Amino acid sequence: EAGKITPQTTYVDKGVEEIDDFKIRNSDKKAHGTQSMLDVLEKSLNTGTIFVQRLVGRENFREYIKRFGFGEKTGVELPAETKGTIASLDRKGQIFAATASFGQGITTTPLQLVSAYAALANNGTLMKPYIVQEVIRNGESTKTKPQPIREVVSARTARLVTGMMVNVVENGHGKRAGVPGYYVAGKTGTAQIPNPKGGGYLPSDQTIGSFAGYAPADHPKFAMIVKIERPRTVQYAESSAAPVFGEIAQFLMSYFHIQPERPLQKGS
Repeated sequence: EAGKITPQTTYVDKGVEEIDDFKIRNSDKKAHGTQSMLDVLEKSLNTGTIFVQRLVGRENFREYIKRFGFGEKTGVELPAETKGTIASLDRKGQIFAATASFGQGITTTPLQLVSAYAALANNGTLMKPYIVQEVIRNGESTKTKPQPIREVVSARTARLVTGMMVNVVENGHGKRAGVPGYYVAGKTGTAQIPNPKGGGYLPSDQTIGSFAGYAPADHPKFAMIVKIERPRTVQYAESSAAPVFGEIAQFLMSYFHIQPERPLQKGS
């Protein structure tokens, strides 16, 4: 959206970034050399999101975080909604924006996250989520009208990012979220769990796995997030949340009577 990168933009991944006396590594602890922005999403490279955040700039980055709805309540008609926090982005030091670029140091609700994905699915427009579609009282019907909040990014940017996230499902960590015969856009998320007794995180074998996305990619019918806390036998979301997303998405394709977009592979 800021004109700083394209899907083919490259950087050199050394496997680690040293920022404010901290060392930030990729989740796989590896250096991958020259990588494109497609590779960054496919392989979930923390160094790649830091590279993009630096190009965009701290102020622009914080502004877009806010525009996507993080740090504020969605206004959905449910009690006790929390707004999460992006307060770390107001602190001095480069480390806070760097870690926020791949999701650490800020908090969000699943509803905020899936709403952000839905904005990309909706050509860049963030919508207000709602629960009740229609109220019938004394025989009179009142339907909820979809309410746009704001344009977060242009339709062109939304389509580009959609294509990049399709690539994640086709070639990257999100393969098990795919549905035979359809193009699915989405991204894995594997988060460490904050230590409730103080700073830092719980041991690395305790994680939150998520997969958020939408389908069919070129004319989305639904957006969805699957979140699994403390999966017992796997560590990363590609093996926990992604398969569940794929199973539910396959059911929804049938439920909504969405015709396949491409031939089914043998054995599918």
